[in-house]
Amino acid sequence: MTTTVQLTDRLPEIIESTWDDVVELLKTYFIEHDSSDDFPCLHNDLDYSGAVHELIDSAVPIYNSELSELAYFHHDAAMAALVQQFGSDAATGEWPSGPLAAGLYCLIEEGINEKWHEEAEDLWDSWMEELDSNEMRKLAIERVKQKELE
Repeated sequence: MTTTVQLTDRLPEIIESTWDDVVELLKTYFIEHDSSDDFPCLHNDLDYSGAVHELIDSAVPIYNSELSELAYFHHDAAMAALVQQFGSDAATGEWPSGPLAAGLYCLIEEGINEKWHEEAEDLWDSWMEELDSNEMRKLAIERVKQKELE
């Protein structure tokens, strides 16, 4: 008797979902810092409180079936990322959820870093342009009202 199992590589989906959460953090930062012209650093500004690491940590699957499925696709890359980030003993070290989960954390973090460098500054700039447009509209409305009063 043969059993067929279908496996799905969910890592890109996990990274995308986590990225959406990081974008929400960036929006909050944009609002809380009065839309400063200074583009924030992912690690020094946005993750100052550990919020980005919490998002990545919560994205790592905890169920064995999900970990096994991801291991089929990403075991070697996860172990390599773990060793690269934490040294040669990391793959055999004690991790609360095991070395595979720690390696997946590293891969998700790498994915977030890549997306940050590819997309975040463009998002920030588009929000700044939108803000500038809104401020220009407000100025134009004020001038029209002033002319009507004259």
